[in-house]
Amino acid sequence: MDIFTQSFSLQTLNILLAEDDSEDVLVFKEVISDFQITINLHVAKDGVEAIRLLTTLQNIDIVFLDINMPLMNGLECLTEIRKQSLPVSVIMLSTSNTDYHVSQSKILGANGYITKPASMDQYRQTIKDVITTDWTEEQSDFYFDSPQ
Repeated sequence: MDIFTQSFSLQTLNILLAEDDSEDVLVFKEVISDFQITINLHVAKDGVEAIRLLTTLQNIDIVFLDINMPLMNGLECLTEIRKQSLPVSVIMLSTSNTDYHVSQSKILGANGYITKPASMDQYRQTIKDVITTDWTEEQSDFYFDSPQ
């Protein structure tokens, strides 16, 4: 069943977006506003705030984690999330698609890595693909590259 149809009932999805760019936050909110499911979105401006929210809320289903943030970057935040054994799926979300960032993300325990798509349609489809993936299963498509 498709979770994006009116007839499908799903419990609320709790998402944490760690992103320091306010425009990127607005774009993410716009993308998820079209989905026919209830999404509670929590936003952290840096990795320190993301860790605080994760330990405080304790009901986050998925984290979208930008790499380039102040105070604690995404890779450092990912390291801390895994060090604390917080039970959450983490998807790196960045404009960077360097081999280094992708491989480090995987080594540090990210569940997936996506580049920020250029168009709203690509972004919407990418986020839909991510949130409909069962991240408790081993994934062969770790890297979701947006179509050009």
